[in-house]
Amino acid sequence: MTSQIDPEPYVLAYRRNNVEEHRRLDTQHHVIKHAILDGLLIHPSISGVEAMSAIADLGCGTGAWLEDVANTYFAGEGTTKGGPAALVGFDINPLAFSQDLAPGVQLLEHDCTKAFDIEYIGKFDLVNIRGLAFALPGTSFPRLVENAVQLLRPGGYMQWLETDARLWKAYPDTAEISQAREAINLERQERGLVSNLPQFMLRQLLSFNLEADISAYPPREVLTITNFNLLPGGISRESQSQDRTLNQRFSATVLESMKLALDSSLIRKLSEVPDESRGRENGTHRDRLTETQKLIDFIDNTRESGEIMMGGHFPQVIARKSMDL
Repeated sequence: MTSQIDPEPYVLAYRRNNVEEHRRLDTQHHVIKHAILDGLLIHPSISGVEAMSAIADLGCGTGAWLEDVANTYFAGEGTTKGGPAALVGFDINPLAFSQDLAPGVQLLEHDCTKAFDIEYIGKFDLVNIRGLAFALPGTSFPRLVENAVQLLRPGGYMQWLETDARLWKAYPDTAEISQAREAINLERQERGLVSNLPQFMLRQLLSFNLEADISAYPPREVLTITNFNLLPGGISRESQSQDRTLNQRFSATVLESMKLALDSSLIRKLSEVPDESRGRENGTHRDRLTETQKLIDFIDNTRESGEIMMGGHFPQVIARKSMDL
C-alpha cells in the first residue's frame, strides 16, 4: 500500500499548520520589505495611500503585510473618506491568521481563485498579491487576476511581487547551489507551478485585456501596466555593502526557503514508495532520495557557516484598473 501525500501544488503545504511556518512568514515579510523593497510597503508610483478607503491582500498568510500597512499609513487616523481604512486579507488557511490585529485589519478565509462575495466587488483602492507562485498552479492565475481586477474600483491598483528560484544568485556560486535551484524548479514543474515568472506575470495581465469582451456593456474592465521591474534583493543590491546584517538575514531567509522546498520534494518522493518497499527502493529512486538529502544537508551547513551569501532578483508588476469606454 502506498502512503499518499496531499498532491496539492503548494510547495510548503506540509507546514501549513506549523507555528514555525507562521513565524517564517512574518520574518520573510520583514526581510522582503527591507532587503528588496527598501523599506516600502507600497510602490512609490501609487499615490494617495493615506486617502484610500479599502486595501486587500490576496494570500495574506499571517496578515503581516496588512498589519504593517495599518501601522505605517493609518495608525490613529481615519481616511479622508471618513472612518478607518478597511484592510482585508484573504487566505485559504485561517490557522495562520494573527490573533492580534491592528484596528481596521480583518482576515477572512477564502480561496482567492473562487468568486468573491458581491460586497467586495469594486470596493478596493489597492489589491496586493505576493508569493502565490509557490502555491498556485499556472492554470489558476487567470481566475486570480480576474478576481483581483473585480475587487478593484476604477482607478485602483494591483501590486504583484513574486519569487522565481531561477533568479536566486549565490556569492560565490557553487555546484551544489546550482543543483538545488534545478531540483526546486523540477519540483515546481512536478506540481504544475510556473517556472518563468517575469514573462508569465506580464502575459497574465496582458491576456486579461485581450480576452475581455470589447462589445460588452457596461464598459469592460481593463488593466494598464504602469510599472514592471526585476528588483534586486540582498547582496545583489547596489547598496548591499552598507548593511551586512540585513544581507545576512536575507541570505538566511532564501536558504531556509530552499531547504524547505527540498524537504517538500523529499517528502513527495518518499510518498511514491509503497510502504512494503520502504528501505529497498530501486536504485534510481534511492539515488534521487540520497541526492536530495545531500542537497538539504549542504543548505543547512551553508546557513550555519555563512560562507555563501544569497541574492537575486524578484519580478514586480504594478497595474491600474480603468473602464474602456
